[in-house]
Amino acid sequence: MISPVLPLEAFAKNNNEKVNFYLLMSRFIGSKTKLSKRVGRNLFLKGARSFSAKDDYSKKPQKPGVHGGGKSFAKISEYSKQLTEKQALRFTYGLTEKQLANTFKRAFKAKDETGYGLFSLLERRLDNVVYRAGLANSRAQARQLVNHGHFLLNGIRASIPSMLVSAAEKIEVKPAKAKNAFWTNFQLEVPNEQSAWLSKKDRTINVINEPTADDLPKEFNPGYIIEYYSRRVN
Repeated sequence: MISPVLPLEAFAKNNNEKVNFYLLMSRFIGSKTKLSKRVGRNLFLKGARSFSAKDDYSKKPQKPGVHGGGKSFAKISEYSKQLTEKQALRFTYGLTEKQLANTFKRAFKAKDETGYGLFSLLERRLDNVVYRAGLANSRAQARQLVNHGHFLLNGIRASIPSMLVSAAEKIEVKPAKAKNAFWTNFQLEVPNEQSAWLSKKDRTINVINEPTADDLPKEFNPGYIIEYYSRRVN
């Protein structure tokens, strides 16, 4: 059964209002291009297509709606900046609001600096590691592969995308799955810069160490995200 859920904070005022965004078992199945337009930047959520000349966002980056392409002279509030940055992070890693909030709470309570802790937890997710190592063309594809049991973590079947990897652990494609048409035909079609904290040979990933500050993504403003969630953490 599909339950309509708005991915943003704005909730439908009328129960009969048509909602175009849906989550199926916590999986977003709406337009990924619209997510990029909502935050005003290309989040590269569509795999190889996001890097091609056919990319919808590159051709028409304005926000959806009849007024999406118009100029706005309204001052952008600090809260709006914080919300947009948080949403960009959430959409990029493919998390629900609850998942990201819980990740932030865990980082907030840890001894490490909150920004580093938050991004370290996100980067160490199994689905993200598979994507970073170049065994999937998008995080969504990596999440699906993990869900379908394509990987072994230290020799044990791992099918939970949110599992966190640690130093000296090994992820490999399950031998029985390696014979599938997906893997025999798989080609990496997106730019991939090998993460320094990961080592990949063929279809085996070795976690050299946990990511350092230099290994974490630079395209986000952690200050905005911390400010957004800090008032919500009990």
